[in-house]
Amino acid sequence: MSIVTYENKTFKFTGKLTIYKVSELKNKILEGYNAEAAKESDFFLDLSGVEAIDAAVLQLLLALKQLVKNGKGNLKLKASTQTFDSLLDLFGMPADTFPKAA
Repeated sequence: MSIVTYENKTFKFTGKLTIYKVSELKNKILEGYNAEAAKESDFFLDLSGVEAIDAAVLQLLLALKQLVKNGKGNLKLKASTQTFDSLLDLFGMPADTFPKAA
């Protein structure tokens, strides 16, 4: 099973996301994003299936946010977990770093 899938402008993550998975995550994220013709739209993160996440993956998600922003789009959080919310809190990042999808 893949740790990240991409469908309908949504990146869905599952399992334990650690520094050891960053390269695989990056490749799959770029593959999904680069396949989209319309970059000026909303993209979403679904972290509902995440068991664990570390700082390296958070850095990757922040880089994705910047990539989407550079393409004139927005990256929004469709679903989160306490694990991810706690990581943001640990680093003193505001909850709206990844705004919630409506």
